[in-house]
Amino acid sequence: MKGPAKSIVLPNGAELTYCERGEQNKDIIITTAFYFHTFMPVIEGLAERYHVYGIVMRFDGITDQKNADGSTHWGKQWGKDVYDFCQQMGIERYIHVGKCHGTIPGWYMVKNHPEMLDCFASFYLAPHIYKEHGDRWTSLMDCGDLKQLMANALRDPVGGLKKKMEELQSLGGSVSSPEISIYGGYSELLWDNTEDLKHTLHNMTVPVGYCFGSTDPLFLDHYKSNMYAVLNTKGATTTFLQGECHLMELDSPERVVSNILTFIDETHKGFVAKMLQEPFRPTVIE
Repeated sequence: MKGPAKSIVLPNGAELTYCERGEQNKDIIITTAFYFHTFMPVIEGLAERYHVYGIVMRFDGITDQKNADGSTHWGKQWGKDVYDFCQQMGIERYIHVGKCHGTIPGWYMVKNHPEMLDCFASFYLAPHIYKEHGDRWTSLMDCGDLKQLMANALRDPVGGLKKKMEELQSLGGSVSSPEISIYGGYSELLWDNTEDLKHTLHNMTVPVGYCFGSTDPLFLDHYKSNMYAVLNTKGATTTFLQGECHLMELDSPERVVSNILTFIDETHKGFVAKMLQEPFRPTVIE
């Protein structure tokens, strides 16, 4: 965590690290990530209008969300941690803002506790209905060159790469973890099967705002799934940012903040409410 941080021990004994900004504001945003360094300008921008909690998605400690083999289902655990955090902090309703892996707790709340979500900004990532059909991102990860990987995730490598590498160095030079490769980009693992996932998307009661950069390798690798989500998430709002990439919070944090706030404002004006009440007709993706 860059800057002041706090911690809380949940009823199950697990400890969460989090930051808190904009305490003077009434309405609450929760955002989740593996770490908060280069994403802090986004948090600080949102905190000008909202009371923002940034919760660190942990990889260890006490867990209670298990797979059949007894291992921890970290996708569900990250979501359950946010739910338990809200219960302990007395948060009854909030706006979830997630970027990439940070969307997973938001989708957990959509699936299990939708009544607690005012709306959900799901940025750069959607649940995947189809198998990955590209390997731009995985091939970069497999090459083992972290600097090259991050450079390909930036619109402006000259301006952003130094900051990104400084961030990784502050975290010990690596953020590799088995949990990231298994769960980090795959919110669809929260559902038992594809039909259950489709049912959730087709019957949304929570306004969802998608945002994708046109040059993001993760967007392109999962293009078919992303387009399915865009067209088949009931009431969804979607923004495509031409030329932006996966680390757009480094390239243009003000633009990320602006898009999040625009989505929230449009939700609060009731633009989505009528669509969420109408019958939904799925769009077929060939």
